[in-house]
Amino acid sequence: MTESNNCCSRRNFLKGLGCGGFVALSLFMMEDSHLFAQETTGKTVINKPFARVEKMAPGVWTIIATPTGGPQVMSNSGIIQGKNGVLVVDACMTVEGSHFIASVAKELTGSFPTHVALTHFHIDHSSGLVGYVHRNPQVKIISTLKTQELLSNFQLKSFENQKSQGGLITQQYHSILPNQILANTDKPFEIDLGGKIVKLVPRVGHTASDVTVEIDSPRLTWGGDLILNGLFPYYADALPSQLEETCNSFLKDPNVTYVPGHGAITNAQGLSSYLELLGDIRMTSTEAFKKGIPASQIWKEYKVPKKLGNWAKFRPDVFKFAFDAWEQELQKTK
Repeated sequence: MTESNNCCSRRNFLKGLGCGGFVALSLFMMEDSHLFAQETTGKTVINKPFARVEKMAPGVWTIIATPTGGPQVMSNSGIIQGKNGVLVVDACMTVEGSHFIASVAKELTGSFPTHVALTHFHIDHSSGLVGYVHRNPQVKIISTLKTQELLSNFQLKSFENQKSQGGLITQQYHSILPNQILANTDKPFEIDLGGKIVKLVPRVGHTASDVTVEIDSPRLTWGGDLILNGLFPYYADALPSQLEETCNSFLKDPNVTYVPGHGAITNAQGLSSYLELLGDIRMTSTEAFKKGIPASQIWKEYKVPKKLGNWAKFRPDVFKFAFDAWEQELQKTK
């Protein structure tokens, strides 16, 4: 089937938005949307239709997106308070969402965020950055250099498309970039908030540059979209084998509570099906490649094994990205 140049441009542009772009467009019609309203882990202290705030420990809160209630907060976040600073994880899909999180931080800690840690560049985790700057112009926005570059490239494309496609991108996509860069992507970076140490761990898999945000008291890890609970993984910018390797390396600690990029808080046991799913995608892709079956065929035939439970699709063809990514990697290593 052929498409006009304009359609191709639009499709390729939307692909560049990452997971959040399509979530924003289609999540409200998604089957199994109840997966985003599962039982809480901490004590719910604030509850909105689009998100709930759970207190995990003194000075530590998670923000769990319930996007079927509205687009303000499309991905999970968190607030970590120390004596000298307040760090939040990621920057939402919208400026309104980050305004909400900043206001929650102020209400709970007495301070607007002083630090923002980006897990990766996709817009559902970054496009609300300006909302934090509105509340605190001196806020430190932290990412890897690669994430800064990817976000900068996306912002440039967004403005170009806004001009060429009649306002497809709204003014919420401001050119706010990280202003504190993790120079060494081989080692964890620690931020001392004053009595609370936050560890930022550079990783690779969901994108070419991911970061997990980790604390030791309580043992809690925000994984960005390296971790998904109940939502089929999005592979458009993924490095497939590294995604699986990375997840297997840090998602099996029984003493850690994991905050996924999307879905309910869980633990290592709760993520076992996710790890099996990544493995099943790999095995299916590898077997098809050996038989000469193209990804364009296999993704349409693929079914998640029933033993792995329900995995919501935020768009009907989300399987396509997984098998395309694996096919490209297998071709390179042939």
